[in-house]
Amino acid sequence: MGKYMSRDVIWLGILTVICSIAVTVGAVFAYYMSNNVWSMLLIIGGGMLFVIFFTCCIAEMSRTLFINGEKIILPRGTEKNGNTTFRKTVVRLDEITSIESTLYKGDGIISKDCRFHTLKLKNGTKVAFTLYAYGKRAEKEIIEILRNSINR
Repeated sequence: MGKYMSRDVIWLGILTVICSIAVTVGAVFAYYMSNNVWSMLLIIGGGMLFVIFFTCCIAEMSRTLFINGEKIILPRGTEKNGNTTFRKTVVRLDEITSIESTLYKGDGIISKDCRFHTLKLKNGTKVAFTLYAYGKRAEKEIIEILRNSINR
């Protein structure tokens, strides 16, 4: 049914490309203009920022959420019965008995309003997660798919 990626992947990818262009331009300047301070700054600064942005981009890409007709694969960082898991969580859609959404108000400066969603499963397990990183439209789609799977 769907694959949802964090909105930050696009921005981190753009910044990674910009940094790689800076390194390339710095290398060209260094080749044609020897002893140029600006070329060294472009190479060193762009190279260091490239490593940071590329690493962050790969980390965000690993947070992809998948939904198909049978299961939802939640990214790392979900809570199972109050314990945070650091691996992907697979939940079969036919195991979900209910879904609850709780709004947590942010301070507006550092954090924004965010909804935490809790899936209750047939075996009594509670799986809590947030969909803030995927955007409001994707969050509505995902919750709608989950609610429709409960009503089947």
